Amino acid sequence: MTDYTELRSTSVEEWAEALKTSKLRPGPTFGYQMADGSWNCALHLAISSKLTSDAQRLLAAELQQAISDTVNRVLYLTPVSVKIRETGDAS
Repeated sequence: MTDYTELRSTSVEEWAEALKTSKLRPGPTFGYQMADGSWNCALHLAISSKLTSDAQRLLAAELQQAISDTVNRVLYLTPVSVKIRETGDAS
């Protein structure tokens, strides 16, 4: 189990280096916006390019649903919208 006391912010540079080192590609970003216009959460997903396009899409969709369910359960609020920003080519 993860020890959440060890979690810390990751800089953009660290994120880019981690993607390069792990050979993961940036995937979609999921952002959760509330009725008052505030943002409660955004996640940036990275996926292996070794997965088929179908597997990449399915993984992103399943993770987005799980994340949405968690945001709703933890915050006791339903976001007004989930903004999904795709990266360019999914292949």
